[in-house]
Amino acid sequence: MSFLVPPRRFDPAVPEMMDRRGNDATLLRADLRVLEKINHYLGGYRIPLSYLTTFAKKEPMTILDLGTGAADVPGAIARWAKTNRRGVQLTGVDRNPEILQIARENVDGWPEIRLEQADLLHLPYRPNSFDFVLCSLTLHHFSEGEVVAILRRIHDIARGGYIINDLRRNRIAIALSKIMAQTVISNPIARFDAPASCERAFTPAELRDLAGRAGLSGFSIRQHPFFRMSLVGHK
Repeated sequence: MSFLVPPRRFDPAVPEMMDRRGNDATLLRADLRVLEKINHYLGGYRIPLSYLTTFAKKEPMTILDLGTGAADVPGAIARWAKTNRRGVQLTGVDRNPEILQIARENVDGWPEIRLEQADLLHLPYRPNSFDFVLCSLTLHHFSEGEVVAILRRIHDIARGGYIINDLRRNRIAIALSKIMAQTVISNPIARFDAPASCERAFTPAELRDLAGRAGLSGFSIRQHPFFRMSLVGHK
């Protein structure tokens, strides 16, 4: 690791707080709103939409969003599709039933979005069953071996392509997240998870290696502002 990139700190015995069951519903809902704001202002919606605008040809296009959380990414895509008169069918997947309940409240009134509970390591979908597979701010929650398995299944499920975006690990992002956790972040879940996520994130080189181990080819990895990166493949 270089001076600006510390070793990854990942302990499966100490999951991020949002991954734990039994969180206070009010605190969990507030934490998910924080993530929605981060996605809105720091590129979480712009990254998948920029690629979908280029890739999507057929309609309605079917999209699977893994680790959907509050389903804010499917919601952003549904709003984009409505504005641009595009046909979409979106499926958001999360393994946490408490988070899915909040997501259901958020997508009420959007019939093109359905939500399903599933573990990303045991996805029930057939090969080539969705045009595009998305995965946002999720891979850093898993070990390297689990990420390889997830990437392999993403490639298997996607008929047209896949768009993955996540954090980039470096000391600046970690330091800023710790400062924010000690000052402006009041939600206890976000206060723990913000620096933990930055410490568990991968680097572009690590993500490229994991994709190679998963058997992916013909993909590209790009760095984005605000310590984000994307892995995109078009089949």
